Amino acid sequence: MKKIILISLLLIATLWLASCGSSDAPLTETQQAEQYNMTVAEYKDMKNAASRMNMTIEEHMKMMGGEWDMWHDMMDMWDDSHMIEEN
Repeated sequence: MKKIILISLLLIATLWLASCGSSDAPLTETQQAEQYNMTVAEYKDMKNAASRMNMTIEEHMKMMGGEWDMWHDMMDMWDDSHMIEEN
């Protein structure tokens, strides 16, 4: 009887511990883009550029330093859709 209780308790403890780690789901690209304050398209571009250099996006952004903020601001300036004349 003691063996059955001991085995049951060990089994319950093992299952409980195994289920604790299952709540850490990976972030989607949308969530990751929000985390870096980027659009999804900007995040994908940055991620592709980092992968071409065999880097993570964090390493790539750190390498760029403050250049990312300047690049992001320049992208806003290049948006010249407001300058298109409509006839």
